[in-house]
Amino acid sequence: MGLRPLFRRSKPTAAVFVDFEHWCYSLNSLYGLKPRIEEFYNEISEDYYVKRILFFGDFTEPRMASNIDAIRMITNNIIETQNPSPRLQKDYTDFIMLDYIYQDVDDYPHTDAYVIFSGDGHFSSVAAYLKNKKRKKVIIYGVVDATSQKLKKIADEFHLLPMEGAEKRAYYRMIMDDLDYVASQNRDVYATFKTTVQAVAEKNAVPEDKVTAALQELINIGVIRQEMVKIGFQKQIRVLRVNWDYAIEKGFWDPANARPMSQPGARASHGPA
Repeated sequence: MGLRPLFRRSKPTAAVFVDFEHWCYSLNSLYGLKPRIEEFYNEISEDYYVKRILFFGDFTEPRMASNIDAIRMITNNIIETQNPSPRLQKDYTDFIMLDYIYQDVDDYPHTDAYVIFSGDGHFSSVAAYLKNKKRKKVIIYGVVDATSQKLKKIADEFHLLPMEGAEKRAYYRMIMDDLDYVASQNRDVYATFKTTVQAVAEKNAVPEDKVTAALQELINIGVIRQEMVKIGFQKQIRVLRVNWDYAIEKGFWDPANARPMSQPGARASHGPA
């Protein structure tokens, strides 16, 4: 029988509450990404002993339901929040999740930290309660561009997903999908810098300034180039051309994972003028 170490530093304990509707919908609509559930759990587990982790949401919705198997890899604590009433549907998940958090801090007073994954400002009050009244460490996770500033300020620490690299890759993919759609058209449709930014931002509901920055980076590294094309007898426009072989070689484009861009209006702002 081996000797036990005389001094052993154990990790602080944590309870984790995930507003999965915020995570799933915000990440998909803003960046076209799916939640990386195991990666999130492993990141927290590096610093904390996770005593409880609960996921909240209406899992009857197909996008939510598609993540159930991944959630069950780490926990069976899936709290279904579908509202049986057609009235008062707004914030239903928030109310249920808040109730669970308040009950938890009373039932398990020795928990060291609370991790709340949500971007909703409704959770700023419970975060302040946990931190100031119960003396718990409060860690907030949220999605970039979808998280309340008030919630960020009250937290002891906060983390925004996706990380910078993943966010950039998401914008690169949106742009490449858009340009692939243009290239597939059997008519004179041209992609310019401005119209591409507008189309990608509108189609994916993302900020134009971030699309602009990502497109400029793709130009700077040589995946996309700009060239003058003559339209009609006298007019010329500067259009975007993709070096597809180079894009595939460098991992900026995978034809097998292309996202369709053929929805009505997806290319309405592009044209020969």
